[in-house]
Amino acid sequence: MGETAGRRVVVEHHSVCLRDNPLGDQYTRRIEVLLPPGYREDVRHPVVYWLPGFGAAPTLTNRPLAFGDSVAGRLQAAMARGEIPAALLVVPDCTTAYGGSQYIDSPACGRYLTHLTEVVAEVDRRFATRAEPAWRAIAGKSSGGYGALIAAMHTDLFGAVLAHTPDAGFEHCYLPLLPGVLDTIEAAGGIEEFLARRYSGPHDVAFMVAMSLLAMGMCYAPEPRVPAVQTLPCDPRTGLFRPQVWERWLRHDPVRTAAAHTERLRALRLLYLETGRRDDYHMHWGVRALHATLQELGIAHEYQEHDGGHHGIEHRFTTSLARLGRVWDTAAVTTGGR
Repeated sequence: MGETAGRRVVVEHHSVCLRDNPLGDQYTRRIEVLLPPGYREDVRHPVVYWLPGFGAAPTLTNRPLAFGDSVAGRLQAAMARGEIPAALLVVPDCTTAYGGSQYIDSPACGRYLTHLTEVVAEVDRRFATRAEPAWRAIAGKSSGGYGALIAAMHTDLFGAVLAHTPDAGFEHCYLPLLPGVLDTIEAAGGIEEFLARRYSGPHDVAFMVAMSLLAMGMCYAPEPRVPAVQTLPCDPRTGLFRPQVWERWLRHDPVRTAAAHTERLRALRLLYLETGRRDDYHMHWGVRALHATLQELGIAHEYQEHDGGHHGIEHRFTTSLARLGRVWDTAAVTTGGR
C-alpha cells in the first residue's frame, strides 16, 4: 500500500454474533478505518477504537456543523502536526433499531460487546496493527464513553480507556429525564406511535431524548422480544415507578459495577475520565460519582473537568489523545520501540 495520507477505508464485516439478533437488525456491519498520515504496511501501528454516542452515525468523517472540520479531519491534522499519536482510528457500527446498543451483550438487543471483539480481530487481520492490548485504546463520548468503560471491564483487549462524559450514576443521567420523556411519549399517542417517528420524524431534541431512554430500557432488558412499554423505570401511562426495573438498570451502572472489575481496571495503562461542568443533561454529576468511586477503590485514573457542555466538545478529544501519546511513548521505551 505504501505511504498513505490519512486515507479512509470502509470494511464490510459479516458478524457471526449478530446473526439472528432479537431486533432483526442487519448483521453485516461497516467498520470505518481512518489510516494515520504516513501509514505503511511494513510498520505496525497502534489503534484507537472510537465508539459513537447514542443516535450518532458510526463515522468520524461527517462535519457536525457548518463551522470547522470533521472530527476525523481535526484528529488527522493533529496527528500530522505531532500533537497526538499517529494511530489507526476505527469506528465500529453498533447501532440498533432503537438507535444504540450501549456496546453490551443484551438479551433483548444483541451481542454488541462480543461484536466489538470481532471488530478488533478483523482490524488486526486486515491492517498493520500492533496487536497487543498495550497498543490498543478504546474511547468515546456519552454512550460511547460508557461503552469504552464496559469493554475495559469485561475484556482484556484494551490497554487504555478515554471516556468523555460517560453514562454513569444513572440516578443523575437518566432519572431526571423521565418526566419529559413521558410527556413526549404521551403527546405522540403512546409508545408505538412514538416509535413510528423513527421513520417519519421529526427527530427533534425531545424525540432523541425519549428515544435514548427507550433504547436504554431495551439494552438493559433481561430477555428477548420484551415490549418496549415494559422496559422503562415507570409506567408510561400512569407514572407509577417500577423499582424492580430500575434495579435492573442499576446493575449496568459503572458507579455500581466498578468494584466487581477492579483487577482489569487496575491493569489499564491509562483510564482517563472527563466531563463538562455545564453538561446539558447534568451528566457531570454521574461522572463525578464515578471519579469518587474509583478513588475509593484505589484505581489509578486521570480526571478532568472543563467548562463545556455535552455537545460541541470535539476539541477535547485531542486533549485525551495527547495524554494517550505519552502513555504509548512510555510503552515504546519499555518494549524496545514501536
